Amino acid sequence: MADNLPQSIDTNSTRSLIGKVVAVTGASGALGRGLVEELSIQGANVIAITTNSSTIFPVGVTGLLWQLGAESELLPHLQAVDILIVNHGVNVYGDRSFTAINKSFEVNTFSTIRIAELFLSTVTSEGDRESKELWINTSEAEVNPAFSPLYELSKRTLGDLIILLRFDSPCTIRKLVLGPFKSQLNPYGVMSAPWVARAIIFLAQRGFRNIIITINPLTYLLFPIKELAQYWYFKLLTKSERIV
Repeated sequence: MADNLPQSIDTNSTRSLIGKVVAVTGASGALGRGLVEELSIQGANVIAITTNSSTIFPVGVTGLLWQLGAESELLPHLQAVDILIVNHGVNVYGDRSFTAINKSFEVNTFSTIRIAELFLSTVTSEGDRESKELWINTSEAEVNPAFSPLYELSKRTLGDLIILLRFDSPCTIRKLVLGPFKSQLNPYGVMSAPWVARAIIFLAQRGFRNIIITINPLTYLLFPIKELAQYWYFKLLTKSERIV
């Protein structure tokens, strides 16, 4: 199992993306477009997964339309994917209605977990365990305020569920713990989405499992502490249902 220890760096990182099949959800957003562009530059065969039917992707990029709640339809496409980057999300800002609660958790948490489960089910051989990776965008809202309570709650829940997934994961799972970059979800972001995309890929290629990119120094201090504490809490109080 690749991620049964709270390691910061792995030694079997995917150094080159040339020829790799990489799928990106949320591909029509600012970070998604940045990832698609940078992955293409690095020689990957990119599948851009989006719910926006009007999005036009660069030549050579395969566009794939999906709908929330119909994640199972992605399974045939995920079979051949080497790296899946789950990047979609929503921010309802100050809305606290039942509709906003449902939307935040359905998009930010549960759809991500469903897609992650589908992808992990495609890891069936030793070769898959070595070559396949799952990267999930959580946000520094796991440990710091994002001035959007439902965004924080849904992302924190996602971050904790990833810790549970890592215990029994057949392949490497990387967390993308990102600070405020300028996008439709956060028009006040101070970082450039294309720069963040390049930094994500740079750090992933060098083996970082928890990829922190932010201007807030507290995140670099608080996230490892939170992650280690939750790891041991979950480790001691949960067990695998898998038959060995």
